[in-house]
Amino acid sequence: MKYICTSILFITCISIASVYGGEDCCRKIGKAKAALLEAIDTLQRTNRLLGETGSAIPSNKVAFHARLTPYVTLGSAQTVIFDHVITNIGKAYNQHTGHFTAPFNGIYVFACTFLQTRGTGVHLQMVHNSSEISKGYGASGSGEAGVMTAVIYLQKGDVVKVRHLPGKGSQTIHGDWSFFTGYLL
Repeated sequence: MKYICTSILFITCISIASVYGGEDCCRKIGKAKAALLEAIDTLQRTNRLLGETGSAIPSNKVAFHARLTPYVTLGSAQTVIFDHVITNIGKAYNQHTGHFTAPFNGIYVFACTFLQTRGTGVHLQMVHNSSEISKGYGASGSGEAGVMTAVIYLQKGDVVKVRHLPGKGSQTIHGDWSFFTGYLL
């Protein structure tokens, strides 16, 4: 490309000089050629840098943030399905099952905030495969909140989800005020 532009400018310079007979025109074209070559060099360097970094979000990044939209009355050990996905980089969270499936081995951070409703408490737990890694309680009263967090090493294919604590009677979780979040460190 550099050689094509140089050749075109050289031919243009000769053509203009022969028609108008002026050296001043060749000087101006020479300056334009230098500016054009500098711009081409800048574009090539930028292109190389972009090629080295890949896309704006590297393919090994994983993060999700989802909200529960309806009120849900939970049965024993029922998975909470946070159905409104706000962020799902890496597409590891499934809003139809409520499961996060680790796409890579690594250390992950998870958090869940939730709100009980109708004056009854709500007990939730965060589960890695079938083992509890955190639990939270939204106390009885007027809109009491609960929180869970966990930092855990996962292997590719491991599942993390939020569910109602087994053995508890029916309890209701408030929609629009309950969130599940996770990301790869």
